[in-house]
Amino acid sequence: MAVINLNLSKDIFTPKAFPYITDYSHRWEVWYGGAGSSKSYSIVQKLIIRCCSEQIKILVCRKYGSTLRNTCFSLFKEVLTKWKLMPYCKVKETDFSISFPNGSQVIMMGLDEETKLLSLNNIGTIWIEEAYEVSKDLVEQLNLRMRSNNQNQQIIMSYNPISKNHWLYSFEPNNCIKIHS
Repeated sequence: MAVINLNLSKDIFTPKAFPYITDYSHRWEVWYGGAGSSKSYSIVQKLIIRCCSEQIKILVCRKYGSTLRNTCFSLFKEVLTKWKLMPYCKVKETDFSISFPNGSQVIMMGLDEETKLLSLNNIGTIWIEEAYEVSKDLVEQLNLRMRSNNQNQQIIMSYNPISKNHWLYSFEPNNCIKIHS
């Protein structure tokens, strides 16, 4: 398997996020903070680094598939362009997928049709953007569907602060870290 060598300066990372960029030791990572606090951008950086360092299949999802183009997908393209990786990746606008030269893949899917989850295989990491939109039952279903040979599989959830009564505030699964941006 080819490894893509990145020569990145620490300066391109948000200081608060930097300690977690290459830390894959927690099964669950919950990133929360206000709009513009760089949580999504930092997560994209983390996922691209992971795609370059090992062969992995990553699922990026939001409740509604129609919201992916202008959020997660555009962030991936922005970071790939800044890091001069676009010429080496195959970016498919039609299904919001990105393939890396080492075989890593990022696929994006809306969770509005739960039956799509039944066909997922070999997923090593899942990022749920705007996790407050998604039910706890669906998050647990995604956790069950994450089965690959990758070590340190992760579910990363991100969201803006919401009602303290939401299930995310009391969500404390084993091996979880909460990161406030």
